[in-house]
Amino acid sequence: MRRRSMGVQLVISFFIISIIPIVLVNLFSYYNISKIVNENNSDLLRYNLNRTKTTLDINIESYEDVLYQIYSDDEVVNLINRINNDDELVVSKNQLRRALRAYFYAKDFIKDITVITENGTMVFYDSITGTFTRNAWISGLEISQKELYDEIVYNNQTSIMGTGKAVKAPNGEYYLFHLGHRVVDFKKQNENVGIVILSIDEEMLEQICTGGDDTLSAYNFIVDWKGRLVSYKDRELLGTSVDYGCESRREDYETFVKEQELFGENAVTVDYLRDDRLGWDIVNVSNQKEVLDKIDWQQRMIFTLVFLSVVLLTLIILFLSHSLTSSIKSVVKSMRSAGEGRMEERVKIDERMPSEVELIACQYNMTMDQLVESMEKEKLLTLQKKDAEITALEAQLNPHFLYNTLDTINWIAIGRKEFEISRAITALASILRYGIDNSNGIVTVREEYEWMKQYLFRQQTRLREGMESDVEISLEVMEVRIHKLLFQPFIENCFIHGFKGIDRKPVLKICVRLREENDLEIIIEDNGRGIPEDTVETINQRACADSKNKNQIGMRNALYRIWLYYGEKASVHIESREDEYTRVRIIIPIIMEGEEL
Repeated sequence: MRRRSMGVQLVISFFIISIIPIVLVNLFSYYNISKIVNENNSDLLRYNLNRTKTTLDINIESYEDVLYQIYSDDEVVNLINRINNDDELVVSKNQLRRALRAYFYAKDFIKDITVITENGTMVFYDSITGTFTRNAWISGLEISQKELYDEIVYNNQTSIMGTGKAVKAPNGEYYLFHLGHRVVDFKKQNENVGIVILSIDEEMLEQICTGGDDTLSAYNFIVDWKGRLVSYKDRELLGTSVDYGCESRREDYETFVKEQELFGENAVTVDYLRDDRLGWDIVNVSNQKEVLDKIDWQQRMIFTLVFLSVVLLTLIILFLSHSLTSSIKSVVKSMRSAGEGRMEERVKIDERMPSEVELIACQYNMTMDQLVESMEKEKLLTLQKKDAEITALEAQLNPHFLYNTLDTINWIAIGRKEFEISRAITALASILRYGIDNSNGIVTVREEYEWMKQYLFRQQTRLREGMESDVEISLEVMEVRIHKLLFQPFIENCFIHGFKGIDRKPVLKICVRLREENDLEIIIEDNGRGIPEDTVETINQRACADSKNKNQIGMRNALYRIWLYYGEKASVHIESREDEYTRVRIIIPIIMEGEEL
């Protein structure tokens, strides 16, 4: 039986795992959404109405608070009493007008504050007409000023008057609704003093109804207890009646909405909520046909998308299977090339490659890079080992010749009684002998210290102007075993480069001590001319091995020996400031008896 290819298997698997569930989920989603929309539509409308009612009550209460402050203000009450008594009438009216003006900007949308006294005098502050002689709204009332006064006085609570059109103003048309209350004189509570009426721009109600977003899918408007429009988007209809004599308020509102054709002939849903405190109905009109059309459209789209999904997924599966198999073939091809010896071959990373295959390819390329790098390092180590052997051989030949020559010169100096020269030659010969005998061997710190004293003596003899050396080696490290001449190049570097050309007394400090981690710490510090910052950074980053600077050969060889002996267990860190100091800190592991690194 012939096996199916990976592409065919993927197509079958995707059909079973993806396409069939998609069809079932889409069908379930359609019916579930339809059910949820039908069940929750009334709840959403009710929520919208309750939210609008809450906002409306809060705002009206804030204006009622301003009204309360006015009709209970002792100054206002005293001025009204003076007007009722004709006590300096002109002055009292002007003072009352100024007192009303103080409350005018307490809230937005206040357009007029009117006071009618018991004797029929009317005092107001009006921002629409801008005069003290013409009130913007009272002339448009259906009742007389006396009837208005009696209605508010005997109501003995806040009276709310529906929206009406104000007189035409230079800066546009205004529609106002009003809050009125009897003036309360706490000294004469049983006597009528006057009334205060707060006139508010209907735009405040409009903003509450729309919520700042007058969409075409839903709209709120307000009707008072007499069936008259208090707030509506067409302001020309404000104050008109929507009472059609139907059996219920809802039917009246539905008839009004159909006549206005708010949403054309589309199906609409009308609901309302009574605000008992204000005596107003908040009516919500929402376009349900848009929702129903969307559900029907979704149903058609679902079946269309299911069909297109089947076609599209089939093409995608074929494409992905081809991309996957071609990516795997690319990895296999590179592996075969590496097996045939072509180590430079790498897998080409393609953006269309699956992430899992890309990870395999990246790991393979990284492994091959590491393998090539390891081979290069091994080749380099082999070459370095040969160079070290040649260097060691040269070091054995040349020092022997120099030592024999120095011995001859020493006897000549003794014969001529140049004993200072003889001591210097003897010290130099001792240094050479110490270096010739097993130059890569392991010695104790004590032996290295003895050699160091000879070396420093020779340098002090050379520097006739004198130098100061401070060697601090704790007794506990004297028998610690280290490689021979490990830090000699660093000391020599101080004399060759560090002290060269300075105009101050050379000072060399050497400290050898144990660290808590049972490592040996060696610090070599001089007050010479220092090392350039870029060179210090190169050495600290172990990049000096590639440097071509001849002045760094000794330092480079010394560092190479430390890393060659101790590997990652050792560290060398250099601190330096030009024309001030150089400090070399070497940390190496302690070599135990019988142990070799």
